[in-house]
Amino acid sequence: MNKIPVVGGGEISPSDMGLTLFHEHLRLTTEVVRWNWPHLYNESEEFRRAVDAVNAVKRFGVKTIVDLTVAGIGRDVRFDERVARATGVNIIMGTGFYTYTELPFYFRNRGIDSLVDVFMHDITIGIQGTNTRAVFVKAVIDSPGLTRDVEMAIRAVARTHVKTGAPIITHSFVGNRSSLELIRIFKEEGVDLSRAVIGHVGDTDDVSFIEQVLREGAFVGLDRFGLDLYLPLEKRVRTTIELIRRGWVDQILLSHDYCPVIDWYPTETVRNMVPDWSMTLIFEKVIPRLRDEGVTQEQVDKILMDNPRRLFSGRS
Repeated sequence: MNKIPVVGGGEISPSDMGLTLFHEHLRLTTEVVRWNWPHLYNESEEFRRAVDAVNAVKRFGVKTIVDLTVAGIGRDVRFDERVARATGVNIIMGTGFYTYTELPFYFRNRGIDSLVDVFMHDITIGIQGTNTRAVFVKAVIDSPGLTRDVEMAIRAVARTHVKTGAPIITHSFVGNRSSLELIRIFKEEGVDLSRAVIGHVGDTDDVSFIEQVLREGAFVGLDRFGLDLYLPLEKRVRTTIELIRRGWVDQILLSHDYCPVIDWYPTETVRNMVPDWSMTLIFEKVIPRLRDEGVTQEQVDKILMDNPRRLFSGRS
């Protein structure tokens, strides 16, 4: 069975992933601000908050966390390595470029192959000069839709997947149904959609739209529990229950998209905007509600253990 690289340069078997949160962040920061004005940041406090968040889910039995922080939003493999050592939790990292509109001039002026090359380097050699290798590729599309540069990045992700077999995990925006643009491009590029996650479709309770994605064979990310500004918790739970009832349990993944550190807003603003957002919400509130509505422990285990294992191992 294929081994899965984890931060620090080690590897685990897919069967050792255990209880997995497939879409979280340990730290999300604005690279250009951090690079130029480091005095605005408190590294030791950020590390404490990340360790506290990981230790909190460890107490619920989580063994593996997939960090979706890639280039453009502050990916830092050495920070993740420190958190992994401090907590003993497996942390998986990926590659990709996070943008809603434009790519840096470096890639825009060199073309799509320059992106594929750096993604391939992260997967085959290591991230940021370390021996921690990327396990997945991330594609991003949001409210501005399919700009020229966003399409270039998405196609680079798809071509990297085709070359390496690495799974794809995506960020999409349900307001403009950009999930369908991702699928269209992936199909044009020959992506195996059974190895792709269409992320953030849980931001809508339109089950018919989510099923449109599911029928393409991809996993769907119901992955923003606690981000009530996009969809309240109760609607997210009801949507999850309905999808399970309709027989889609094999293609559902759950997570929070939680960031113990995010500099996009002041810390207090984040707390006021999304007071229930945490990395433990699924275990504290969601799973109990699912069980009350007749979802079995076997189905819960399939979503949180079996489905992530299948995504990263490529095996049913």
